Amino acid sequence: MKKLILSCFLAGSVLANAQIFDLLKNTVKDKATNIVGDKVIGAITTETITTNFKDCNKIDVKNADFGKNEKYTNLCNIPFSPSEGYLLKPGFYTIELKSFCLHAGTYAPSKGDGYLYGPLKGQKKDLVNSLIKNWYNNQDIPQQKVQSLVWGVIAKSSFKNMSPDLQLVATRLLSKNELLSLSKMGLDFVPASVMSKAKGNLPKSVQMVLEAENQIRSFFSSSSSNYSELEKLALLTGVNPVTSEISYGTWGLHPNGYWTSYQPHGYRQMTVRIFVPNTLTSVNYIPSDDVAVPANTGSQRLMVSDVLNCNPQ
Repeated sequence: MKKLILSCFLAGSVLANAQIFDLLKNTVKDKATNIVGDKVIGAITTETITTNFKDCNKIDVKNADFGKNEKYTNLCNIPFSPSEGYLLKPGFYTIELKSFCLHAGTYAPSKGDGYLYGPLKGQKKDLVNSLIKNWYNNQDIPQQKVQSLVWGVIAKSSFKNMSPDLQLVATRLLSKNELLSLSKMGLDFVPASVMSKAKGNLPKSVQMVLEAENQIRSFFSSSSSNYSELEKLALLTGVNPVTSEISYGTWGLHPNGYWTSYQPHGYRQMTVRIFVPNTLTSVNYIPSDDVAVPANTGSQRLMVSDVLNCNPQ
């Protein structure tokens, strides 16, 4: 009888310990899942390019009609060096250039948006900078391919998910170290449950950006290579309903001492006007050193390229 009681006790003990072990195992698993979830959420919500209107000089500005009666020198026929740029003496200049969207999930530029100079900032600024600057010496690559890569970097898309064609373009525009950095990037499409937790109580405009980036990741995970499809995911339709605090074409003082007026025509091209004051002997103007930043946070940041758009199609 004593043996039977002891056997029952031992069996009960083993069962209880097994249940405790299972409970501890589940607790550890839940904690691990939460840690992974927190890391994923951190990756989703981390902005790769952080340049915004707070980085702009909003004090030294001139009205859009400044210089309207001046004679402008067109830089389309002036020698340019990627390292030295355009050598400009005092005077007024104009140039037509191609540009790139640096902010998915926002509205395309409109006549209601004013832009000022801002520096390129953020964790992936070097990758974006190289993609756009190095395009100047690889102009046989369609602008759409470069923009696709830029959106991929901004959305933190997994490089392995990109098409072989885009991967080949990346090898032409990036160094070996930059390619290694790009290949280490890696978010796939994030499920709705995780996205919902990531967006949480963030402002609606930020939620829209995060959702657009996730849709871009989904695009790269699919077999589609249709640029118009990708463009629809990256851009909000319509015109930004928020009125800009500065007007379209407003002039801003560049850190290098000259003045610039950015006039985008959509996100892929823009007119830049430059005024070099008599207080300067000369300046070296390199377009791709500039990010045109909108006063409207819901509109697109645009990085200027060195590639001319003097004969728009």
